[in-house]
Amino acid sequence: MRIKVLAVAALIFAVSTFPALARDEEKVIALVGGTLIDGTGAPPVPDAIVIIKGERIAAVGRGDELQIPEEAEKIDVAGKWVLPGFIDLHVHSACPRDDKEYYGYTNSLGTLLALDFLNKYLPSGVTSVRDVGSPVEPMQAIMEASRRGYIDTIRIFPCGNLITVTGGHGYGLKGGLEADGPWEWRKAVREMYKAGFRHVKISPPYTLEEVRATVEETHAQGMRITSHGGGASDTEPPSMTGNAVKGGVQCVEHASKFEEGLLELMAEKGVHFVPTIYWIKRYYADGHFSELLKKRGWTLDVNEQVFKDAVKLNLVIGVGTDFTEEYAKLYPGLYFSEMEYFVELGLSRMEAIVCATKNGGIILGMEDDLGTIEAGKLADIQILSENPLESFKALGHPDMVLIGGRIKWSN
Repeated sequence: MRIKVLAVAALIFAVSTFPALARDEEKVIALVGGTLIDGTGAPPVPDAIVIIKGERIAAVGRGDELQIPEEAEKIDVAGKWVLPGFIDLHVHSACPRDDKEYYGYTNSLGTLLALDFLNKYLPSGVTSVRDVGSPVEPMQAIMEASRRGYIDTIRIFPCGNLITVTGGHGYGLKGGLEADGPWEWRKAVREMYKAGFRHVKISPPYTLEEVRATVEETHAQGMRITSHGGGASDTEPPSMTGNAVKGGVQCVEHASKFEEGLLELMAEKGVHFVPTIYWIKRYYADGHFSELLKKRGWTLDVNEQVFKDAVKLNLVIGVGTDFTEEYAKLYPGLYFSEMEYFVELGLSRMEAIVCATKNGGIILGMEDDLGTIEAGKLADIQILSENPLESFKALGHPDMVLIGGRIKWSN
């Protein structure tokens, strides 16, 4: 029975992170004549050709150096810009959007909330999300429905329940799982693995021993692990975020105030970073962090400096949003506000695009499949009508979106 359960869970994960099954694996498409921004940070390639066979990219090159197969369906994208699909690394897709929804919440409603959320992203050019804390059953339903072809939406890489201690950050919320002591944390990881998930998010205040046990268990199960970082739930040095980094997590969420030397330690250990900086800015402006201003003297400048220091240290930075409750109604525009904020804080537009594409693939552990337009990668592509290196105003409004080589949106 145990073998059967594990086999089913593995099957769910293997196929459910990719949109619906019904596809013509042999169909060949050629995107012809556009300017390619491949997500690697390389200079744009004018008059480019992208050849797609089935769900993957077969070849990429200039028009004068690449032969288009006779059987290919040609799509003229001359005068347009060809980019990888964007990746949002921090969402809570199945979470309630207001107090009334929260108290009347059911798993069925959560599933529909998640589907509505994913479908809002579908025409925007965001083609993958990592859900870092939503109830298990809605996430399982979305994955299985995608596998069976009942729904046809963007890719989702869910963590299932976020893991925290009794009374910790996220305790008692929809999509939270309590654990106390290293062995309970190990068991929580195993429960998420059994449920079909291959990503884990942990939330403070955990001990260093709990983090180490959790990290060791995720490695044993072949899972990836990220941690909530900083904010109201953190402690003054030695911080919970410090415990997460010292304990071996692969990624930290939120550009909150970090203890001295922690960003340097993250750089040394190769820990990735999803700053969700626009969410922080918005919450400061709306008074949600007033207790931090009063108790700790924090200001938005502190958070912005963490981001700038992370850039200087060459951390792998990804784009994540983290808006929930009433703010969820503002998607998908919140994602592009995050990218604009990256530029406001000193990145070039090309660097911000790399954060949204290549870095997203790396942080997901999917760099061999997602994030850039290169031969062998999955064909998750968006076509824009305006140059995103001059202005981001066209972001969120692509002319066309392909996921796995299939046209999912056309304006």
